[in-house]
This record gives sequence, C-alpha cells and structure tokens, in this order.
Amino acid sequence: MKKTLLFVFTLSGLSAQSAVFTEYHYVQVMKTWLEAQSYCREKFTDLATVSNPEENARMTSALRDPGSNAWIGLLDDLKGWRWSLGDVDLSDEFVYWNTDRPDLKSINETCAVMRADGLWADRECTDTYPAVCYDEKHPSKFILVTAGTTWHEAQAYCRSKYTDLASARTMSENEDIHSVVTDYTWIGLRRNTWAHWSDRRPRTFTNWDRSQPSQGRQAGSSCAAVSTAAGTWREAGCDTESPFVCEKVYTRKQQAFKLTFRSKADMNDDAAAQQRLLEQLHAQLEKHGLSDFKLRWTQRDGQTFHKEPEKKKKKSKGSCG
Repeated sequence: MKKTLLFVFTLSGLSAQSAVFTEYHYVQVMKTWLEAQSYCREKFTDLATVSNPEENARMTSALRDPGSNAWIGLLDDLKGWRWSLGDVDLSDEFVYWNTDRPDLKSINETCAVMRADGLWADRECTDTYPAVCYDEKHPSKFILVTAGTTWHEAQAYCRSKYTDLASARTMSENEDIHSVVTDYTWIGLRRNTWAHWSDRRPRTFTNWDRSQPSQGRQAGSSCAAVSTAAGTWREAGCDTESPFVCEKVYTRKQQAFKLTFRSKADMNDDAAAQQRLLEQLHAQLEKHGLSDFKLRWTQRDGQTFHKEPEKKKKKSKGSCG
C-alpha cells in the first residue's frame, strides 16, 4: 500500500507558530520621534512594536540610562479618521470639517457630528445627539434618528435597524445627509486613538503609566515613550528629542516537503509510529549536515497520510486475424 505524508521543515529551530522573532535595541542618541523612526528603519527594522507582555518584558530588559524616556513605535495619528461603514479611511479627496476642526481640545473628541450648515465637527463620543443612519435598501438611503444617543449607541442602533451610520465620502453624499440634519447629528466618522504602531501593526497591548495618556491635547500628534526606570509608557510631543528603542525582526523560512513511502499499516491512527518516523527523518537530515531546524507533521482533510490513487494499467494493443 502506497502512502503519502506531509511534513514541515523549519529553519532556525522554530516551529511555524514561532516563525518571527524580535530583538530590541536601545539607541542612546537624542532624536525626535520621526528622526528615530528613520534611523531605526535604516539601521534595523523599525521603531519598537510591543504586542504582548512577553515582548514588553524583553523590550524593557534592553533599556539603559534609568531616569529618561525613550521613544517606542506607538503613535496617536490625528489623521486616522475612519468611516464606520466598511471601516475605511477618511479620504483626503473629500473632507468637510468646520474651520479649525478637529480642534484636539480633548483626547476623547474622536467622533464626528454634522452641523446644521453641513460642516463636520469633532465631539466626545459619550455626548448625546441625534444620528443619521444609512440604509442601502431604503429609497432615500439616509434616515434621521431623532433620539439622542452616544456615538457607539447610534452605531449599534443603525447596524441593527438599517445598514450603518451614514458616510459622507463625496459632496453629493454630504448634501444628501445635510438635507435631513437640523442640528448637531452623529455621522459614521470616528478616530481610534493610539491605533497603530510605526510598522502599521494594530495596537493589541499597552503598558501606560498611571494617568497616561493625557486627557488634554495640544496641537499636533502625540507619540509614546517608555520610562527607562519604570518600564511604563507615557505620552509626549513627537518633536521632543529623546533616546529610542529599535526593533530588529527576524523571519524564519519555512518549507514543506511531500514524501512517498510504502506501509502496510494506516499510520493516521498510530501516533507513536508517527513520532518514531519523525525522529528517524530528523536523524537523517542531521546526518546530511542540516542543523537548527524543527520538523512537524501537517494535515490535510484531517489526516497526515493519504493513500495515492492507483494508476490505471495501460492495455496492450493486440492484433486480430
């Protein structure tokens, strides 16, 4: 009986689940956040990204010079406004903010209303206003909900009853929404604070110091720095000069091999036999000079081993008299 097996051969001693490893490097040179970002991208991979407590512990172990702050890669991008419908970025091709808006008076002013004149303004998401929903099946498309709710309550209501909060991605859409608005009214525009790292990975972990990030906001973007003494993070103006932490990301290559062998037994039901065969393969690869790798079986359709279809024998041509 002919069987087919699949296994993965991973370089660098890591399994497929650990194919990326990050080193952190403390750079004791005074630079602004943008200057530090350029330096890290040139010399390493990027400014430091910290995705979980384990990475945070390794990053803080690389810190030097206790008593200062060092830039990491987290940025509160003030241009990071997104439409609720489709979760798409606010395009530079059409914006309709009121003069001096967004004004950044509070870090919590991250939701948008449409005013009676059709212009947009930023407001705290916990404020209560009417809302305009979008209904892709409704003839008029835009429906005014007069009850005052927070932005998130309005989003949940519009998604449950219609399609979503209204998006104004063109002047035509803005005018259609404006036609049903009489005062400050929620639209589907919102900015997620501290949403991404320098390498564009989404923020999934924070280690802010107490009372950080600040609830007040001056004009301009804010960036995150780590205390070299406490290891906690704090907000700072991006134009401040500080040391910084870079990351060097190593990606381990992974290769898949398909082998064919003969066996009378069905090895899918014999875990011990699978392990013995894996050990034999490992020994043979080491014998041929390979090192620093790990092998594991992979499955397709819930099985590691698959019987090869039997090849049809060709019929020999004969002659008749």
